[in-house]
Amino acid sequence: MASSRLILVLGATGFLGSFIVRRMIIDGYNVRILTRGSENWQDSRVQEFRGKGIDVMIGDIFSDDSLKRALDGASGVVNLVGSFRESEEFSYEKIHVEFLERLLALGREAGTQRFIQMSCLGATEESECRYFRTRKQAELLVEASKTLWTIFRPSFLFAERFPLLELLKPLIKFKLFLPMIGSGTNKVQPVFAGDVANCVSQSIFERIHVGQSYELVGPDEYTMIELLEMVREELGIGGPTMNIPSEFSSKTFNLVAKALPKSFFSKDFVGIFNQDSYGSQDVMLRHFEVRNNALDEYFPKIMESL
Repeated sequence: MASSRLILVLGATGFLGSFIVRRMIIDGYNVRILTRGSENWQDSRVQEFRGKGIDVMIGDIFSDDSLKRALDGASGVVNLVGSFRESEEFSYEKIHVEFLERLLALGREAGTQRFIQMSCLGATEESECRYFRTRKQAELLVEASKTLWTIFRPSFLFAERFPLLELLKPLIKFKLFLPMIGSGTNKVQPVFAGDVANCVSQSIFERIHVGQSYELVGPDEYTMIELLEMVREELGIGGPTMNIPSEFSSKTFNLVAKALPKSFFSKDFVGIFNQDSYGSQDVMLRHFEVRNNALDEYFPKIMESL
């Protein structure tokens, strides 16, 4: 691998990105990020990044010109670009697949050797949910590339915030009852974002991790119903749990449908939080040094954030 330790982190301003950049700075990497940010040098966020010794480039990740500038001189890339939500302009296919195809092509031209791809548990070609299918397509692109690649497949992430619960906030705070769209019996094993960051940072210049995919999970397993009922109890929201198939037409369904965003009743959205997302910690604990924080350690702070 190249001796240079300049690493480009894409998606650095997201929830997980802040943990990864912080860990990499502590571990002595030269970090570059590409962010839309602001052209104003006084922009507080840009100043904060630069104050930490980060090379901040202002630009659009979907622009080839911006990517070429960001890749210049970088010996590795950590790609964290991904989203639960899509729009007419930014579909799952564009965010997870088309962007990655361009990034890998431009990385080859720039001579970038190391490539870390952030994926997720549940990503399969057979999934009915396009979010998971496109995540798997991205994995296959990385595996077929000529880079020195590593793929991480974490469960749902938490720290003092829990993005999945923020996404499900309308369900959680529905006053009459907990509308569980789908069975809710799928298992999840949330993992501390700081532990994922440690794994990424430790993997970058260790050859043992090249060509490997790692599942990253926390110490505790929940069904989705257990997790959401636990949150409602902590928030002091009463009422029973009712399972509501998204295609079901009834007075109950119509009542819930009026109160929730339309996205809750799409196959792709329901698929995200009805997917199993659990596994074994054995490989993670054998290969990486992590704190292995449990969800209950952060639960009070997460409740405050909701």
